[in-house]
Amino acid sequence: MRPVDLSHCYGCGAENPKGFHLKKAYAGDRSRIEFDVLPEHSSYPGLMHGGVTCVLMDEAMYHAVARLGIEAVTTSLTVEFKSPALVGQHLVCEAWVVEREGKRIEVRAALVEAGSGAAIADGRGSFQEIDLDRFMRKHSPGTDAPPGRA
Repeated sequence: MRPVDLSHCYGCGAENPKGFHLKKAYAGDRSRIEFDVLPEHSSYPGLMHGGVTCVLMDEAMYHAVARLGIEAVTTSLTVEFKSPALVGQHLVCEAWVVEREGKRIEVRAALVEAGSGAAIADGRGSFQEIDLDRFMRKHSPGTDAPPGRA
């Protein structure tokens, strides 16, 4: 896989002025993202918005797949919320590939409070391997191709 320019990625892009600027690491076969919950990540006062949980999970899962040298897009994401994340907490999200069948890759993720290890959420995702160049040509603005899978 050639390097993909993720500089404007909403999750990890360093050049996205509105993004999260998440930094990935790896521990064994798992991708790992650490995250501090700030007031701007809240929904109800003091509670992290569930959409932020989904971004953390999707980002960690993507990097678990990409580490294998696979270009892929998310086709499904399921999150089971275990307990609320609170403003001020330091979280860790880890993800790992559990199965690959053809171009379909199944991934799991866990989001925990870093200090106590308390479960915040568990996630499951499916990714589809793609040819990124072909995918972008097909789905770029100004093309006449109808929406659909790569």
